[in-house]
Amino acid sequence: MFKKFWLFGPLTGFTFASIAALIFTMWDWLENPGGIFRDANGTNWNFVYDTAVSWFVPTFITVAIIASAGHILFSALLLAYRKRLSAKHDRFNT
Repeated sequence: MFKKFWLFGPLTGFTFASIAALIFTMWDWLENPGGIFRDANGTNWNFVYDTAVSWFVPTFITVAIIASAGHILFSALLLAYRKRLSAKHDRFNT
């Protein structure tokens, strides 16, 4: 997984977005501003779903892009460092 940035970003985004959506949706449901999440008739599941999706989608997209770009940058820096270290090692062995 760590060698494939195209898999690392979406998995990181999915995990982080799922946790964030769960936390903030539950928070809103418990706080129940204006009685829009639940009332005497029970829970308004459509509104709970809309809230969860509104937290999940933008968080997923943002985190997936940042994680993918960060993985590419970190991999490139690590590769450059390894090449430089290898070149120094070769220089001392000849």
